[in-house]
Amino acid sequence: MEVARRPKRAIAKVTHSCVTQPVEAAERARCGTLHEMSSSSIFRVILVGCASFVLVACRSESAPEPVRSEPKTETTATPEKPAPKAAATKLALGAAIADGAGQKAVLSEVAKAPAGYLDKKLVTEGTITAVCQHKGCWMEIRDASLGGEAHVKMAGHSFFVPRDASGKKARVLGTLAAAPAGASCGEGAEGHEKGAGCKAEAEKQLGRPLAKLELVAEGVEILD
Repeated sequence: MEVARRPKRAIAKVTHSCVTQPVEAAERARCGTLHEMSSSSIFRVILVGCASFVLVACRSESAPEPVRSEPKTETTATPEKPAPKAAATKLALGAAIADGAGQKAVLSEVAKAPAGYLDKKLVTEGTITAVCQHKGCWMEIRDASLGGEAHVKMAGHSFFVPRDASGKKARVLGTLAAAPAGASCGEGAEGHEKGAGCKAEAEKQLGRPLAKLELVAEGVEILD
């Protein structure tokens, strides 16, 4: 009985097909694995690159300069200066009392030797102790520290001092006059009691005799 033979070409084709199919499957599997590995490697490379870039950028930034603290200096409290005293207001009456207008004199010295100052123009000062309450035509001044006193009349009644000036300091430009004889200033004038004049009114206010020195004032300055 004759066995049918297949042609060699057909056998070879079958054999090739049987051998190549498993090989191609393995190749595809290997290629897929390589593809997956390649993708993972690329991702890791990108990730590492980004991290390196951020690290370099952070290092490249300049570090902030340290704040320098200034050395503390101890300050000593300076005592407050007392407020300056307000300048005294001045009321000028009659002629201005300029420098050199008269000889400067202290009442207590004049009282020791009045003859040497008679009819001389003097500049003196003191505290007002009494004032004419009729018009302000006279006042009494006293050098409290030295005890000198003077009765001051306003020359020709050309000006008058305030009637409330008692207790204030006064500066006087006047001429030393001899003690008047006879009737005193203002005696018998309107506003004065009969027989009473400047002398009687002054002695009543002072409670003592009138000052022996008499000045006829050309100008008066009253300081508050």
